Amino acid sequence: MRRNSARVDQELSLGRHRPTLSEVRKWASGQLAAESPDVVADVLLVVNELVSNAYRYAAGPSSVRVGCERDRIRIEVVHDPRTIARKQTRPAHGGGLMLVARLAERWGVDRRHGGTTVWADIPRAS
Repeated sequence: MRRNSARVDQELSLGRHRPTLSEVRKWASGQLAAESPDVVADVLLVVNELVSNAYRYAAGPSSVRVGCERDRIRIEVVHDPRTIARKQTRPAHGGGLMLVARLAERWGVDRRHGGTTVWADIPRAS
């Protein structure tokens, strides 16, 4: 667990074990026990999309984090800077990041210290 100001992060390694998407969703759901079912459903859809993209297009995602703040839940998929990205090809499926954009208040990509973090902020129920 990591604290970032008023945020509490829970982290799951996606390294050598490489959990299935079902296992990742189950883990994420367990971090959100106090949230409304609608918020949990939105978070799980976004987690599924970001992790599946990482599995498909990145050589080695390092971890997924779920951070709960007062008014939002942040999902981050962090890619280790020591891994080499797979060759980018045209997505066969498409539409997944459009779903993320519709569900998230904000989302984006941060590139720092050679690594990449794809993140999305989901509003908490008021």
